[in-house]
Amino acid sequence: MNSKIYLSTGELAQMLGVTKQTVIYYDKIGLISPIKRGEKDYRYYTLEQADELDSILTFRNLGVPINILKEYLSVRNAEGCIEMLRKQKEKVDLEIQKLDKIRRKIEGRSRLLEQVLGISDFEKVVFSTESKEYYMIEPCMEENEKAFMQSFIAICSRSKELQIDFENPICNIITKEALELGLYKKVTYFGIRIPEDFEGELTNKYEKSYGIYASTYHKGSYDTMYLSYERLLNGIKEQGYSICGNAYEVDLLSTLTNADSNEYLKLISIQVCK
Repeated sequence: MNSKIYLSTGELAQMLGVTKQTVIYYDKIGLISPIKRGEKDYRYYTLEQADELDSILTFRNLGVPINILKEYLSVRNAEGCIEMLRKQKEKVDLEIQKLDKIRRKIEGRSRLLEQVLGISDFEKVVFSTESKEYYMIEPCMEENEKAFMQSFIAICSRSKELQIDFENPICNIITKEALELGLYKKVTYFGIRIPEDFEGELTNKYEKSYGIYASTYHKGSYDTMYLSYERLLNGIKEQGYSICGNAYEVDLLSTLTNADSNEYLKLISIQVCK
C-alpha cells in the first residue's frame, strides 16, 4: 500500500461517510491523530489510517465506548479484541433483555386497552373459571389519606424496581369478611400480578386461588363503587352462588387514559362457589 498518499480531513471523512467534525473530534481526544500536519495546521492521514478509522467506526457502531476503545488501541492485539467484543456482547445481551421486557409491557397494556374498547355491556355480571395467580402485595394503611397513598406508592415503586409494572395494573384486594359487612372501600392489600416468567425473590407474595369468579365493571368515580358492588352481589345471589373468597379491583381506564373521572373503569371480581 502506498503510504505516500495522504488524505485531508475532508477527503477522509468523505471516504468513510462521516463528518469532518467527527474526524477532528477523534483527533482531539487522542483516538486517532493525523500522520502529519501542513500549513495552517491542516491534518493529513495515510491510507492505513483510513483503514484504522474505518475499524474504529465499526467498533463505535457496535456500541464500544470511546474510553474502552482508546484503552484497546493502546495495546491492540487479537486477544484484546476478542475480550473487548465479548464484553460488548454481554452488554448488548443485557440491553436486548431490557428491551424485550419493555416490548412485553407495551404489548400487555395495549392488549388490555383493546379488550376494554371491545366491551359493550359494562353492567353485565359474568361467571368464569380463573387459574391460580400470584401477586406481590403491600398492606394498605388506612389511618389517613396520606398513609393510604404511601402504601400505594410503595407497591408502585417496588413493581418498577422489579420491572413488572405497566403491563399489570395495580389492584385492590378486599377480604371476604369486609364484603359481607358491606365495607367495599376497606382495602386490605394493594397487589400486582407476578408474570409467570418472573425469576426474582419476593417477600410479600399472595396467592389468588383457582376457582369460579363473578365479575362486573364499574364505570365512574370511586365514590359510586358501592352501586357496582350491589349489582354484582345481587347477580351472585340470583345465580345461586355465595361469596367464598376475596374481591379484586383492577383499574382498566384511569388517570393514564382519561381526564374525566366519570370515564374511569374498574373490573371487580369476587371468588364464589355454589
